[in-house]
Amino acid sequence: MEELENKIRILERALQREKQARKEAERLLEDRALELYQTNIELQELNRSLEQKVSRRAKEIQQQRNFYESILNQVPAEIVVADRNQKYLFISENAIKDPELREWLIGKNDFDYCEYRNISMDLARQRFSKYQEVRNTLKVSEWTEKFSKNGKDIYLLRRLVPLFNDQDEIEMFIGYSLDITNSEEYRLELIEARDIAQKATSAKSEFLSKISHEIRTPLNAIIGLTNILMNEDHNRSQGHYLQSMKYSADSLLGIINEVLDFSKIEAGKITFESIPFNFRHLVNGIQQTFEFRANEIGLDFKVYLDEAIPRIVEGDRVKLNQILLNLVGNAMKFTTAGYIHVHSKLLQKSEGQLRVGFSVEDSGIGIAAHKIDKVFESFSQEGDDTTRRFGGTGLGLTITKKFIEGQGGKIWVESEPGKGSKFQFELDFNYDPNHKENAPIDKAWSRDLSMVEGKRILVAEDNLMNQLVLQKMLEKWSPKLEMVNNGQLALEKLEKAEYDLVFLDVQMPIKDGISTIKDWRNYEAHHLKNRLPVVALTADAFSESKQKVIEAGMDDFLSKPIEISELRRVLHQYLS
Repeated sequence: MEELENKIRILERALQREKQARKEAERLLEDRALELYQTNIELQELNRSLEQKVSRRAKEIQQQRNFYESILNQVPAEIVVADRNQKYLFISENAIKDPELREWLIGKNDFDYCEYRNISMDLARQRFSKYQEVRNTLKVSEWTEKFSKNGKDIYLLRRLVPLFNDQDEIEMFIGYSLDITNSEEYRLELIEARDIAQKATSAKSEFLSKISHEIRTPLNAIIGLTNILMNEDHNRSQGHYLQSMKYSADSLLGIINEVLDFSKIEAGKITFESIPFNFRHLVNGIQQTFEFRANEIGLDFKVYLDEAIPRIVEGDRVKLNQILLNLVGNAMKFTTAGYIHVHSKLLQKSEGQLRVGFSVEDSGIGIAAHKIDKVFESFSQEGDDTTRRFGGTGLGLTITKKFIEGQGGKIWVESEPGKGSKFQFELDFNYDPNHKENAPIDKAWSRDLSMVEGKRILVAEDNLMNQLVLQKMLEKWSPKLEMVNNGQLALEKLEKAEYDLVFLDVQMPIKDGISTIKDWRNYEAHHLKNRLPVVALTADAFSESKQKVIEAGMDDFLSKPIEISELRRVLHQYLS
């Protein structure tokens, strides 16, 4: 019984401990539940705070996006942004007006666009190639796309720009385009206008070439026959008439040359040579050209030459001669009494190079101060009545200035009304420092042409007066000379007999010089004949014409009126 009571007491104490433990567990559970509740409250509060922050940030981002998109949509250009896979991230309203289409295109590419719009995939392929180009070069790509809208062509200038991440890899692309339809139409109009202008220039050049030929052909006969008569016996009165005739013919030739030179300057086809020539001979030639006219009107005309200037210099002899002719001729035109003095002076000299100063001073009518700046303008003269009183084209000084500045020189004028004018210019020349001043000049200009005697020379020239001029110029050297009137007769002569030299006029009836030389060169090649020297004769003074005849097969070129020095050069070169 006692044992049972002990067991009961043990069970009661165990039960008491169990109750105590259960109360403790319930208390702990209540504490944990309270903690969880408090934590849940804190989490809810944190969640609400985060949601508010996310919402505010989202609003800020949306506001920023709306801000930038509004700016991009206001830009007068089509703007798109694509990811590294060429899928659209943004499309401006100017690029696509339809908002639903813009929204639909986000995440899609140009192939999806072309398929959706049912347009040619060529557009998508072209744009894809531009993406690839940017990937390969890592540079901006630019091209023009052409569209047709309402029957009108639209031109867009496209540019694709890469954007890089921190690893210098392309992260996305920005594309934008501008409507250049007006500019493109203007460009096409300019091209059309240029083509029309080129055709007009070509037509003008052809017209001037023909006019040059038609005028210079009879003028060649006048000057040539005058030179021949001046070398024959005549009395003093006849010599006076011949000098007047030569001066008038030279003046007419000068006007023709001015028009032709101005045409070449306008076309940008003026060229300059650099060949050795006798400087003193050229300057003295100016004296001989104008001294008769100066004596006739009673002018003190003198040419002063600086002996320090080397005798042989390198430059454009023809252009320098024309510059001096223009300036002295201009001075003589406006000077009725007093003097005209021409000076040349060595300004600088170094190894192989020198600068020469020239001046042409007169005591003529002078130029008003407000007119000086205009004297070098095209078709401009000092006064409105100047052309009527003194004649001229008003081109001489314009051409002179272009010739001087085109060779790196400069020209200026000092003048006072009633007291005369002084035109000054400077030009650079090359020279050979080892050249001996007393050495003989180029043998090609030698007067000894005994080698011409007995040589067979054929001349094809349709103008009888020009035939006579050339015959008279050649006959003093006693060649065996034959004349024909056209290229066909020249070919027949050449096929039947051997000649040492041929002069072939370029413009002839029946068969012109170009066709003739081409046929003859073919005949030579077919029959294995040695090349016969053939020299072109033409009254056309354009450099393009010279190039044309050389390319056709001619060996040389003589421009009418033929200068005796040039004729000597040709004879010496091809008959020696």
